[in-house]
Amino acid sequence: MNAIVRKLKSRAVDYVMARLCRNGGFCFYRLEEPNGADTYYALAILDLLNVPFRDRNTESFLQGLQHADGTYDGIYAAFYSLCGLRLLDRKPVYDPGPYVAGSVGAYRLDADHLPAEVTSLFQRPACLVDLFLQTGLEATRKQRDRFIRLILEFRNSDGGFGYRRSTLTDTAHALRMLQGLSYPVASLRTEKFIRQCEVIPFGFTDMPGSSLSYLEYLDAGVSASQIGHFRPRYLEACVDFVAGCQNRNGGFARAGQGGISTLENTFYAVRSLKILEVMNERRETP
Repeated sequence: MNAIVRKLKSRAVDYVMARLCRNGGFCFYRLEEPNGADTYYALAILDLLNVPFRDRNTESFLQGLQHADGTYDGIYAAFYSLCGLRLLDRKPVYDPGPYVAGSVGAYRLDADHLPAEVTSLFQRPACLVDLFLQTGLEATRKQRDRFIRLILEFRNSDGGFGYRRSTLTDTAHALRMLQGLSYPVASLRTEKFIRQCEVIPFGFTDMPGSSLSYLEYLDAGVSASQIGHFRPRYLEACVDFVAGCQNRNGGFARAGQGGISTLENTFYAVRSLKILEVMNERRETP
């Protein structure tokens, strides 16, 4: 199994490097139109695969997403810029602290009025937590406790997280955030809910009783299993599903049957494969 995983990951590196723009940054559709999201996902993939990467133009591109007053066009632009620079071991030109701190302090989660393009209840708060925890910005105890309370408000009786009903995507986001905030996630007993989302032949689906699966659902299930310190029941099925999403260009689509490869989906695939590889090695260790 691990030989298959290594081959899948090797082809993914070629896919990523073919999307590097001449003037820095990455673009999944291979035009000279780099953007923050593609650049962050490309760098994250290379980091997961331990592929050294240095490019001054890419550094400058990410630094250029910040305005001279230290602000950004939005919190996602800040996330892609700051987390991308961190992967390159570089810093922003201007202090982003006041902007990020202000964004955290002003944030309010209105579950009834989420934008249509938001696929997870915790998409934006996850970015805010990551900005504090992964860019060296210190959150006060009050801020940490506020985020923990916000997340736990959406814990449901089945052990999962979500608004009105639990989803695997929201549960994985919640567990990642709570783990980063040093909350004892083992006390939440989420394994029962996560197990209910395991299905053949895909590995995971987003909600119990459904069978539809996409790469982001599988990534959520694999990541949540890792945080919970248990192994998915259908380890081989997970690898097979990911393998079926890889296109001839080495990138991964959201699902099989010829979807379009993107850097975001390739990131989900590579992160999942890396976790699954480690889980398989532990299973085979005498």
